[in-house]
Amino acid sequence: MTNTVPTQAQRSTPGDSAAAAAGDVYPLGYRWLIKGPIDVVFDLLSHARDYPTWWSPCFKSAESDDSEVAIGSRSHLRVRSRLPYELVWDVTVIELDPPNVVAVDTIVRLSGRFPLHGPIRYTLTDGPDGVEVVNDQVIVSERRLPRPLRALLQRAFAYNHAWAFKIGGRGLQQAVDRVVAARAAGAPAL
Repeated sequence: MTNTVPTQAQRSTPGDSAAAAAGDVYPLGYRWLIKGPIDVVFDLLSHARDYPTWWSPCFKSAESDDSEVAIGSRSHLRVRSRLPYELVWDVTVIELDPPNVVAVDTIVRLSGRFPLHGPIRYTLTDGPDGVEVVNDQVIVSERRLPRPLRALLQRAFAYNHAWAFKIGGRGLQQAVDRVVAARAAGAPAL
């Protein structure tokens, strides 16, 4: 569950993006290796409203407008940060290809200020060692910051992202284990 290979977002260069002209670009990514069936991993990742049940203490609350996940489904998330700010996310599903891809478009605010937006994509690949889950994000600020602040903010975002995804990987594995155990016992998943 470690970030061993740079994801596509980490290989991107801010200067290559047309979005960089409007604001600063913050590429982030992470890789998990989860033991369990790909359909279970996909189901847990695609239901953002359930993130607080397994991705805690990072996710404080999650609400969804729709009971079923589909293109256009929307969620509102409040996320704790390791740094002194809270992240408020408005998320819209823009791509679903079960069980391999879930992608969302996001608007995020740091403690109600500093708006950012951009896509987040989870790509799942079933392999002999488990399900590889690759998270790619390219988040763009709505305004440019002076170069020294951009570099500082990129490091802060990367630090916070790594912290949250390390916790998320452990929580996701535990949630997958609970679902698999419940299936084996013939009981509803927890």
